[in-house]
Amino acid sequence: MGLMRTAAVKGFIPPGNKVIELRDNLMRLMTTTATVMEERFGEEGLQAVAEVFRRLGTEDAEALRSRLDLGDTLKDALDAWLVIGHVMGSKIVTTWISENRVETDHPFCPQHKAFTSKGKLYCESVCWPYVEAVATGIAKGAKMEVPKPADDKTACTKAIVISPSE
Repeated sequence: MGLMRTAAVKGFIPPGNKVIELRDNLMRLMTTTATVMEERFGEEGLQAVAEVFRRLGTEDAEALRSRLDLGDTLKDALDAWLVIGHVMGSKIVTTWISENRVETDHPFCPQHKAFTSKGKLYCESVCWPYVEAVATGIAKGAKMEVPKPADDKTACTKAIVISPSE
């Protein structure tokens, strides 16, 4: 029996391996769920998937707010996105366009990689509803925009925008 197998059987799995395995499983779950729901139910199936991820994002916004002591500002919403991105293995570059708008580019997005490996981008059904719900669940008056949707070669650019109070 190899060293890695022996360690895994005894429960000694290095933290890095646990994270990689968890990430891979989450990517497969996201992609397979969207694929099966679309195959069986078409657009209605994808709308159901979006609703599931929207609800998860709403729940996670509350959990992140509580665990990380987040407030209700644009910066707090961005911080939540960055935490989620780090957990998922995304590379995120932020650009503050103004005090009311921040954009996020993804030089590497594991969801994009998983989706394109199956030949279909499910960003609108999986990722966008989730991260939009996180942002709107944290920052008062926040909206998510997608100034540059993903294509087969590159991940999307998303923005969190807060309209200035009148």
